[in-house]
Amino acid sequence: MKVSTNDSRRYRQLTLDNGLRVLLAQDESSQLSAAALTVNVGHFDDPNHREGMAHFLEHMLFLGTEAQPESGAFSRFVSQHGGHSNAWTGSEHSSYFFDIQASALFDGLAQFSQLFTTPLLSQKDTKKERKAIDAEFKMKIKDDSRRIYQVHKETINPLHPFAKFSVGNQDTLSDKEGNIATEIRAFFEQHYQAQWMTLVVCGPQSLDELAHCVTTHFSAIRGSKQRKAAIAVPLYRPEDLRQLIHIEPRKPMQKLIVSFALPNKRDNYKRKLTNFLAHLIGYEGEGSLYSILKSQGWINALSAGGGVSGSNFKDFNISIALTDEGIDYYEDIVEMVFEYLALIRLHPDQLPRLYRDKQKLLDIAFDNQEPPRLLDWVCGLSNNMHHFSPADYIYGDYVMAGFETDEFAELLSYFNANNMRLTLIHPNVAVSQQAKWYQTPYQVEKLEQDWLDTLNAITTPLDHMRLPSTNPYLNDDNPLLSVESRNKNPHLLHDQPGFQFWFKQDSKFRVAKGHFYLEIDSVEAIKSHQHIAMTRLFADLFMDSVAEQFYPAELAGLNYHLTSHQGGLTLHTSGLSASQMQLIESLVQAMLSMPICPKRFAEYKKQLVRHWKAHNQNKPVGELFSLLGARLMPWNPTPNTLADALKSTTYNEFVRFREAFFKRVHIKAFLHGNWQQQHGVALKEKLQYDFANAQILEDLSRPLEVPLQSEQQIVEHGASDDAFVRYYQAQHEAPDEKIRFMCLNQLLSQDYFETLRTEKQLGYLVGSGYAPFNTRAGVAFYIQSPRFSANQLLAEHDAFVDEFMAKLSHCSTGQWLHHKQALHTLVAEKDKNLRLRSQRLWLAISHGHDFTMQKQLVKALERLSLSDMLQFAQRLFSEQQPVITFLCQHAPK
Repeated sequence: MKVSTNDSRRYRQLTLDNGLRVLLAQDESSQLSAAALTVNVGHFDDPNHREGMAHFLEHMLFLGTEAQPESGAFSRFVSQHGGHSNAWTGSEHSSYFFDIQASALFDGLAQFSQLFTTPLLSQKDTKKERKAIDAEFKMKIKDDSRRIYQVHKETINPLHPFAKFSVGNQDTLSDKEGNIATEIRAFFEQHYQAQWMTLVVCGPQSLDELAHCVTTHFSAIRGSKQRKAAIAVPLYRPEDLRQLIHIEPRKPMQKLIVSFALPNKRDNYKRKLTNFLAHLIGYEGEGSLYSILKSQGWINALSAGGGVSGSNFKDFNISIALTDEGIDYYEDIVEMVFEYLALIRLHPDQLPRLYRDKQKLLDIAFDNQEPPRLLDWVCGLSNNMHHFSPADYIYGDYVMAGFETDEFAELLSYFNANNMRLTLIHPNVAVSQQAKWYQTPYQVEKLEQDWLDTLNAITTPLDHMRLPSTNPYLNDDNPLLSVESRNKNPHLLHDQPGFQFWFKQDSKFRVAKGHFYLEIDSVEAIKSHQHIAMTRLFADLFMDSVAEQFYPAELAGLNYHLTSHQGGLTLHTSGLSASQMQLIESLVQAMLSMPICPKRFAEYKKQLVRHWKAHNQNKPVGELFSLLGARLMPWNPTPNTLADALKSTTYNEFVRFREAFFKRVHIKAFLHGNWQQQHGVALKEKLQYDFANAQILEDLSRPLEVPLQSEQQIVEHGASDDAFVRYYQAQHEAPDEKIRFMCLNQLLSQDYFETLRTEKQLGYLVGSGYAPFNTRAGVAFYIQSPRFSANQLLAEHDAFVDEFMAKLSHCSTGQWLHHKQALHTLVAEKDKNLRLRSQRLWLAISHGHDFTMQKQLVKALERLSLSDMLQFAQRLFSEQQPVITFLCQHAPK
């Protein structure tokens, strides 16, 4: 099995006697362990009369086993040992996963295996969990992605399993004749067989120990020699192609999807010719399809290569975000797509070189990959095991085995108009049909054959169309530089009022990468709500204006983003270190001097206002959190406030704002990674030169409101759900106070979910979380429900708090130490990669450069006693403690 040169883990593959394929990984540096099991069953396997069955079973497996019959016992065990557990159901696969303190892995695996050997699947639990499924369905019923997806399901071959309703609801999962628990058991026994499963386990334990544990517990999963039946029907019949589908969205959206139907061959991943074609069509540099359409004023964005895929089908989508004007020219846009395809066909001699560029980038990325979050990593690998050969379980996403002219020509043969579907999503469409389940308005038209013949006859590209050129950011060698210093923390290369430049050479992770942060605060950014809105608009316009210029940098593994923060702008770049200096200098110059196009200003202003107006339209809890953020942070107004402030802003006002923004600034910068001090000094001097004419300000202190008495606000919402958010704020910013809030969340978060979501079925969105605002700690509770009023939800919350306090007063010393150890694992967790360390150090710099906060929190946790925690909780939940509550009630119709 091929692994990265930067990967120090040890691996072992094995197949149990029951057919379960296993990948074990030993990571001696990890304090956590993790496991993921993926089974080749999904909603495609739902019985026709039981749509949503696979999804329902996924929920039911967490509701107790013969050895642990209490509902949610496994999730609670994982949470108490500093971990997380979850699952998802897809079209043909379902995945279950958890991470946990390394010391608890073997007990966790024992319980995890029982989900697949002896689940209860009890009748009493089906009634409650059916409500959870129904609440999940209703919560998403106004979600545009689900609504559009349903139209896709209704416009394909109805005999293909893709056409099934995947989520399920109260009706499809009703008891009908007898209780559905019997059917769930039969579905489980039919489909959850070991030969269709893959398991990945990673921890610091030895491979022999991991193998023994897995063999002991997972050999009991029932297996057979039965093979998974292949899907025998095509996704599209001839009559399902050559269609134009109009869809009316709920939120403002204008999109054209040009889709081509492809076969899906198992070994396609090795050459990645489809990915390579997506790279060519999605190119954003000079002469690209994106660049030409954008210059016409017809589009805002273009992406290629996405689309639904499965074991016997794959859609290749070219997704185009349209301007208002672009809607009227969608046919011209489609013709330009075919003209760009003609360009690709005309230049087969250039394709091997471009393929090698892409291949080189993936090889560099593979050898410089950093350890991701352990839970995400094992999930990805267990899924990879269903799609890649054993040698490529890790390398499969990176391998490019070579360009094949004949194979590429065969791929291009599918890109003809008779194999095409168009989807046009916009608000003003005339509709004649309504999709089942989600009531999506839509209309289907047959495309005129004359026009399709015209498209197929296109053999000449436009004169100014170009394929990608040689990438200037790929020319540099990218060596690992020798370590000059092993300083634990960043140090100041320059410190004067209003300008700080921090530097740290990485000596830990040793990858040829780096991160750069530049924070620019300006009083212009906070003068008014309009100025706050214009700051956010500037960030969007900047990203739009430089997209074409710096697209080659993105292709070369460099990333950049300009975002607004309270008080100004933050530029962040990352990726390979050798070419990043050139990128940083060019980006800063562009930020200071780029021309602002009036047409793009008008377009992005309009789009941003629409986005803000539609924000949280279907999510009451989201709106309540927006209100909470605005209440506590004056420089963070609600989306509606920003939309109203920006609406009347003129182009000339914006130009004056941009000029004034950079005249008075406060700057913090941080360079971290595969650089030596000379590189930091050179960049520092360049920034000093760039901002030499700016007046330097003192640091802007981000304000935070501290309510002195309890507040409650009721808002009405157009959605059908009610909701509440309740927030408890820390009294001060000391580490002891922060750790108490973290510990409180550790003690109650899993029980809060299990009691109010799983047991009482108040709604699908139920939770609590540690929620700091501007470094001040706090904890937030929220519930959104389609069945209960906001006041009823709040009453249930209060009842839970009373029960929690009673339990806490009787908490044993052993239980208390258990929770402390679980929190210690989370708080003391070491940075797993350069990205996480850069984020942590930058957070410290931007909030006052206290690099010892993690140590202070660990010491505060060690000092914390059960009696301290009980006193804290009694104070926090007392009537004297100021608390902020937002209630959302659906507006009467």
